[in-house]
Amino acid sequence: MKDFTVKIIPPSHRRVIQVALPSTLFWFIAIGVFLIVLLSLLNLAGPAANLSEKAHVALLKEKNTHLKTHYRKLENKLGDFDAKLVELQEICDNVLILNSLPPLFQGKENLSMGGIGLSDMSDVSQADESAMTHDFNIVFSQVELKMNLVKTGFYRVIEKMENSVQKWEHVPTIWPADGWVSSKFGWRKSPFNGQREFHTGLDIANMPATPIKAAANGYVVYAGWFGVYGNVVMIEHGFGYETRYGHMDSIHVRKGQYVSKGQYLGTMGDSGRSTGTHLHYEVIHNGKLDDPLKYLIPEENKVLRGVSRIHGQ
Repeated sequence: MKDFTVKIIPPSHRRVIQVALPSTLFWFIAIGVFLIVLLSLLNLAGPAANLSEKAHVALLKEKNTHLKTHYRKLENKLGDFDAKLVELQEICDNVLILNSLPPLFQGKENLSMGGIGLSDMSDVSQADESAMTHDFNIVFSQVELKMNLVKTGFYRVIEKMENSVQKWEHVPTIWPADGWVSSKFGWRKSPFNGQREFHTGLDIANMPATPIKAAANGYVVYAGWFGVYGNVVMIEHGFGYETRYGHMDSIHVRKGQYVSKGQYLGTMGDSGRSTGTHLHYEVIHNGKLDDPLKYLIPEENKVLRGVSRIHGQ
């Protein structure tokens, strides 16, 4: 191989120095110089890389702290919500029991939502995203289940109350006329022959043309003359109840007509087999005659109760 000539030119007008180097020595020196420069560059880049890595780690730590704080708040909110749901369960059960319905939760293990546990991890950033999503889905599924159970419980209560209100309107609880009780339901001495007989209803006496009203909601199944009852109105109320209003003077309803509780039916009279102006009122429950006083509310007619006491009834 040919030798290399290296010329050194000084800054002044001095003589140029010229050195002849064998090719092997030249490449050895060149490679050495290159390695020295490379190592110098690496030593300079190292601290900068370390600073960049430390900044990245600090950023990740800060992010991790924020995530832990966020998940801790989320778990606290879920815990508070779970406690409120448990309280709502207890209210639901109490309302069901008060309405004679079986409770949904009493005596059963509470459907606890549990926790996700992310706030207890040392490094939230290492948590598997799909696992986190799965845990959250389980928690919210449990919330939905509990809410549906509570909703079902309250719907049962509402249905029971609606049925109770509806039934109450069809139970003959109000006095069918003003006046005084002249004869009660049960055994008595007949006003016609003085012999012992069973009186099938409640007699309410008053002046002629005293208004008579329906004791409950229902349909008129008969309106007209009916033997010893004279002019009579018969009402089918449903729920096994039927009422009869006998010895009426005038009738102001017709067969098939729907009447409401307290609706005007006609006037009091003494038609049929009667000894004077009064209403013969009967209650039939499940096909059997029953005592009307069992169903009538005293407060509905204070005058009636006062007059009855005066007459010793």
